[in-house]
Amino acid sequence: MEMITEKEIRDMEDRASYIKGEKARTLKAEAEVAMARAEASGARPDLIDRLDLLLLNLTEASRDVCTNTRCPHYGKKCKMR
Repeated sequence: MEMITEKEIRDMEDRASYIKGEKARTLKAEAEVAMARAEASGARPDLIDRLDLLLLNLTEASRDVCTNTRCPHYGKKCKMR
């Protein structure tokens, strides 16, 4: 596999700073591929840590907001999904 560069990680971090929902899910899939590339190519531990943190943030950003008006979590991150 091709090595991951710090510039690629920085670009993903910049894109992740302002997205939510479906776009976050798309970027999360891209970050998962980047993580696999980084681990396979033996990237520096600090780059892998940054990717790991990015994945955690994207997982949180990609969670759905509840739209069921009867749900006690309405308008918040629903814990029942």
